[in-house]
Amino acid sequence: MVFSKLNKQLTELASFIKAGDQLNLKVSKKSSYWHLDHSCKVLHAISEALTTSQPKDYQPKYSLPKLMIMTTGFIPRGKGRAPKQTLPTGDLSTEALYSNLEKIKEAIKDLNDLSKNNNFKHPVFGYLNLKDAIKFMGIHTQHHLKIMRAIVSNNS
Repeated sequence: MVFSKLNKQLTELASFIKAGDQLNLKVSKKSSYWHLDHSCKVLHAISEALTTSQPKDYQPKYSLPKLMIMTTGFIPRGKGRAPKQTLPTGDLSTEALYSNLEKIKEAIKDLNDLSKNNNFKHPVFGYLNLKDAIKFMGIHTQHHLKIMRAIVSNNS
């Protein structure tokens, strides 16, 4: 599988670490590091779920939100609620963020060895197979990159 889009996104995420933690309440109630850490936690959780899932458990289901987001590649701001395990906690150090990005890069490489029906159960969309889960990882990361770009550019 090709992960070039995700790898480019990870490189851009790293660039936001270099920019420092910024806040712009006109854009988001959360800081750029919060969005970065949340993105990392989501990527890690999905990678882990895909790796530990059983292909036989994959149960596709129709979901209008899934259809809309997976088709358009767009997540509306402020509409979703992140699962508790993907919420950043405590102080976000640059060292921890860089470390998380490196772990994610390794985890993504491991996805190449999985079956097409390894899966991740999204809280709203239901089960996503490997291909759809990777697509969602890119869409979700892009959503938070847009927010971080807006935070940083409005602070310049």
